[in-house]
Order: sequence, then structure tokens, then C-alpha cells
Amino acid sequence: MSEVNGNLSDILRRADAYLQSHPEAPTQFDGSSQVNSIIRRVSGTSVAEIDGLIGELRSLRDYLLKEGLRIQRELAEYNRLNHGALESTKIIADTLMKMKTGSDSVPRTQ
Repeated sequence: MSEVNGNLSDILRRADAYLQSHPEAPTQFDGSSQVNSIIRRVSGTSVAEIDGLIGELRSLRDYLLKEGLRIQRELAEYNRLNHGALESTKIIADTLMKMKTGSDSVPRTQ
């Protein structure tokens, strides 16, 4: 029951804020038709806010999907470069090892 009262209080606060920001709206409750009209206005504002949020979420989703694809491409490029660097390092290490082994077999003269 307290949740319903909280929701009702929230709706009434929003309706009051709407009425204060829109002077053309009636300031007193003359009957159920005015209450219905206020509820429609407040719910219309809420629906517009929800629609705006949905639009923002869709934009963010598109952005995140594009960023995910970009990161995948960058990771693939990093992998390619890393593999190339590893192969180059192996070639250099093998060459140095051969040079060291070759120089050890040649007698040194002093």
C-alpha cells in the first residue's frame, strides 16, 4: 500500500510541477475530467521521455557495436604485428646464435 501511495505522490508532484510550468492548464481540480486531462498530460510527458530514452539507448547500442568491431580489427592488427615481431626476434636470435657458435669454433690468436 505504501508503494501505491508513493507512486501516487510522485504522479501528483509531477502533475503539480507540470501545472506550474504550464499556466494555460487549470490550477484547481474542478472535476474528474480535469484530473483525467492532467493524467493524460503527465503520462504523455512520461511517454515522450521514455521514447527519448529509447532513442538514446539505440544510439548507444549502435555506437557500442561499431566500437566492438573497431576493437576487433585493432586486436587482429596487433596480433599480426606481434606475430611478425616474434618471428623477427627468432630470426635475429638464431642468426646471433649461429654467429656466436661460428666464432667460438675459430681459434683466437692473441
